[in-house]
Amino acid sequence: MVRFFVALILSAFAVVTSQAQVASSSPTSQVASSSPTSSSSTTPPTSPSISTSATRFELLRKAFEQLSTEQQERILQNLHRWQELSQDEKEVLRQRERVQRQKLEASINEAYQKSGLQLNDEQRAQFHKRYLQERRRLEEQLAHEIQEKRQAGNAAIIEMLKKEFTNPKPPSATAVAH
Repeated sequence: MVRFFVALILSAFAVVTSQAQVASSSPTSQVASSSPTSSSSTTPPTSPSISTSATRFELLRKAFEQLSTEQQERILQNLHRWQELSQDEKEVLRQRERVQRQKLEASINEAYQKSGLQLNDEQRAQFHKRYLQERRRLEEQLAHEIQEKRQAGNAAIIEMLKKEFTNPKPPSATAVAH
């Protein structure tokens, strides 16, 4: 669920930023900025918020391009799904995401307290990052193990049912009499 929202948020941000960038830029600034020989001194000055948004958009675009074709398609599908949701549905999903983020933050704080460590701000940020990495790795490992067990269990169920239905038992005499 978290991955869906991350992909969705990145996609939505990219679309909104690109729309804002297209709407706010003039044709001459687009040509100048897209020309490989243009220098930064020939481009018109932009406000800090536009250049920051443009920088963020460019980083998102590059990250998007680094994804596999399937990942890109999934992001675009999620974006379209998000756009089709009503405002109420979007708000429910946002609230769910906030609750999930709060639970994760509480989990990180609990882990920090249980560790008994006394770290400075930089170390604590590193602890936070590493905890998230290890937690994500653990969750993926557990999901993989559960999937393997589910597949093995399903195979056993299929074999059992296959045997049961390939050798049907004739109805008993008492079942026919009733």
